[in-house]
Amino acid sequence: MMSSALKNEIHALVDRLPEDELKAARRYLEYLRDASDLYVHLDEADDLDDEERKKLHASLKRGIEQAKAGLGRPAEEFLAELKEP
Repeated sequence: MMSSALKNEIHALVDRLPEDELKAARRYLEYLRDASDLYVHLDEADDLDDEERKKLHASLKRGIEQAKAGLGRPAEEFLAELKEP
């Protein structure tokens, strides 16, 4: 697919997103654009107050430490759990 056609397809997908998903989509696209710094957009998030941001950073740090210690679980297992009612 040509670059301009792919961009048009992505624009169309964004146009069809539910309103409550737009901030998440923006953050993800910014992450892809600036993938060199995983945390850059957390500090720029306009919908997080200082306490929420601190909690989020701490949670990410714990998750990374747990993953390094081999305490993670397969993504498929986690995603299946999210789909349970």
